[in-house]
Parts: sequence; C-alpha cells; structure tokens
Amino acid sequence: MREAIGGTWLFQIVIFFILLFTGYMCLSINHSKAYNVKSEMIEIIERYGGMDLDANAEDDYGALAEIVDGIQINSYRTTGKCPSDIHDNNNNIVGHYYGFNREGRMDSTNPSFCIAEVSVWPESVVSQQSCELPEMRYYRIIVFYQLDLPIFQDLFQFRLTGDTKVLSTTREGC
Repeated sequence: MREAIGGTWLFQIVIFFILLFTGYMCLSINHSKAYNVKSEMIEIIERYGGMDLDANAEDDYGALAEIVDGIQINSYRTTGKCPSDIHDNNNNIVGHYYGFNREGRMDSTNPSFCIAEVSVWPESVVSQQSCELPEMRYYRIIVFYQLDLPIFQDLFQFRLTGDTKVLSTTREGC
C-alpha cells in the first residue's frame, strides 16, 4: 500500500513540473510573438512618419493597413483592454489611446492593439509660439500577450508597451 501512495505523489510531482514547463514555454512564445508585432508596428509608423488614428484600415492605405497585414501574417490573435489616457509629470493629459481590432477597425471593448499619439509640446507652449516650434509627437503602442495553458486556457494577461522615435512636421498655416 505504501508504494502505491508514493507512486501517486511522484506522478503528481511529474505532472506539476510538466505543466510548469509548458506554461513557461507558452509564455515565452507568446511574449516573443507580441514583441515582434510591436517592433514591426513601430518600424511601420516611423517609416510613414506617423499615422491617422481616426481612419479604419479600409479607408487607409498607409501605416494602419500595413500594420493590419503584418498582424494577420504573424497570426497575432491576443486581445486586451486599452488604458484611457496618457498623463505627463504634471498630470496633464497628453494623449489618448485608440484600440483597434485585427481587421483595423476601432474597437474599444476588445482591441488587439492600442495606439496613442503623444504631443511632445504642452498646449500652453504651442499656443504661445504657434509657428516657431515644429509639431513634434511620438506614438505609444500597446500589444498584449497571455499565459495560455492548454487545459486552463487564459490565466494571466500581460501587455507590452513601446514608443516610436519623436517625429516632427511643420505646423499647418505657418
């Protein structure tokens, strides 16, 4: 009887370590895929010099359409929840996140990725020197990944954030 109980404990320990190893592998694969998607999105936005966050992929033949193509090629399917706003050190709102689904349509309930356009200059500086300063902004991108075990499904949700370099253009009407 003692050997039967000992064999059961050993079997449970082996199963636990198999699940632990499988979870680690799933997490690292999902993180790698999300990191590649984020890096590709940053590279596309920098190449186009920005993007129109009010457009859908059907209307846009620029950065957003290329991002959607890249997501579908990489078979990135994870979704999450976007934060509401980006605040600076003085607690002023400097950007707002827009969520997009896999097809490139705006989706605030269950987006695949979030993008925010963040202005480098505060509004007070821009209003005082409207034509002397170039319009400078960068884009903050959030993609999601999760710990997804085959039996337990989605256990934990994580997000990966990245920023583009600062992009500058001349102001309209100057």
